[in-house]
Amino acid sequence: MTDLSGRRNLDQNSTNYADNESDDGDEGERALLGSGRSQKYPPIKSMEEENTWPFVRRILVETVPTLLLATVGVTFTGELLERVSDWGAINRVNELYILIPMLNNLKGNLEMNLSSRLSTSANIGELDERSTRKRLLLGSSSLLQVQALFVSAVAAILSFLLGLVISPTSRSSSMRRSWLLMDRRQASSHKPLFGRDPSRSRLREFSVVLCTSMASASISGVILGSFMCTLVLACRRWHRDPDNITPPIASCLGDLLTLCIIGLVSSVLVRTMDSAMPFVLMVPLTLGLVLSIVTTMRNELVRHLIFMGWTPLLAAMVISSGTGMVLDRFVDRYEGYGLLSIVLGGLPGSVGSVLVSRLSTALYASASNRFPANDKLAHNPRTSVTIMTLFLVTLPVQGLFLTFIQVMGWTELPFLFIFLFVVMFSSLVFFSLIVAKFLTEYLWRWDLDPDTYAMPIQSSIVDLVGQFMLVFCYVVAQALGADVKSKA
Repeated sequence: MTDLSGRRNLDQNSTNYADNESDDGDEGERALLGSGRSQKYPPIKSMEEENTWPFVRRILVETVPTLLLATVGVTFTGELLERVSDWGAINRVNELYILIPMLNNLKGNLEMNLSSRLSTSANIGELDERSTRKRLLLGSSSLLQVQALFVSAVAAILSFLLGLVISPTSRSSSMRRSWLLMDRRQASSHKPLFGRDPSRSRLREFSVVLCTSMASASISGVILGSFMCTLVLACRRWHRDPDNITPPIASCLGDLLTLCIIGLVSSVLVRTMDSAMPFVLMVPLTLGLVLSIVTTMRNELVRHLIFMGWTPLLAAMVISSGTGMVLDRFVDRYEGYGLLSIVLGGLPGSVGSVLVSRLSTALYASASNRFPANDKLAHNPRTSVTIMTLFLVTLPVQGLFLTFIQVMGWTELPFLFIFLFVVMFSSLVFFSLIVAKFLTEYLWRWDLDPDTYAMPIQSSIVDLVGQFMLVFCYVVAQALGADVKSKA
């Protein structure tokens, strides 16, 4: 009960509500339609004054460019993931391969949570006061570091344990080749086989995985956290709804940047794995975590958030570990699997996050006006229009993506498989939107903050379901005679 009530108290005590004596339901409805704005900004039309087409047009104008940008980002992320198995660091410390989807999912969730919280704060007027804005943004940045460093450490531990459980013979084909090649090289140099000396080699492996995870999460958190804060303020300044814009960008940039940083950091650390460098690097990372905790606890606007949201983050991490194992098993078995898996989970998850953010803003705006039935907005007919609009928006984006990868020659897939992929993709988008709607309503009903709790669970479920749906596409296409085997 304290999770949501603390946020509500902060909303109700905001000075922006002092003069807010608007009509019954107008402000909450504005939040769902395109974000209710404080008196400092021009108000938008109420629900009764706005026709369906202007409402849909505003969603299209604000979501189509961001979804296109998100698709480009996840496309390059998928293409980069296709080449991950060729990285020297991945071949030497195979647990990093399990870590990548897990950490990407967690980092994407943290940035999307940040963008959703700030979008809600912007739409209900909390960022209009300069002093409040500064404390809220700085506190949110320090909170992001706490969450990033902590969950990345837990993700590293879990991925390393999963790497111990999964034997080399059960890994994908390129991984098995890497192990055999590594064994031959090590045997020819009369050194102990990699992974056969638990007293030294495993400990050093773990130090590399842990430092890579924490350093990558911290660096990307600084970069993306600053960018998302700036983007929300820019949306507020130019009278755009950050609920429609920030979640997809946070998701795609988070995946791409984190994957690049993992590659750079792991490549450096693997070269120094036989030295004390990974252990030395743990000192500033630990100090950074402690400093971020202290800074966050001193900020009364975000202090309560440090105790919130750990359960969905950890649950998302466990679900993502399953995603990582599916990816590890099939990435080299089927043509273009790594590229398609990122997009299949990324774009539907981004669309669902937009709906979560919009509904959360609507519910908070209605709560600030003390409406007796806060969740009636989630059942408003305009919500159904929003869901259908977001669903239809993804279809041309998906078509552009498939055309792009075919023209670029990144993958060669038969028409039968492409047809099955389109059907599965559309089904996953609809599934993501339905999960987003009902999960937000459920969390609100139980007095839990949707901005914090909904997105990690929603995105991780969509990622995992998307992996299985993609495998199903390949299996069915292969059973029907299509050539979808990897040509590598």
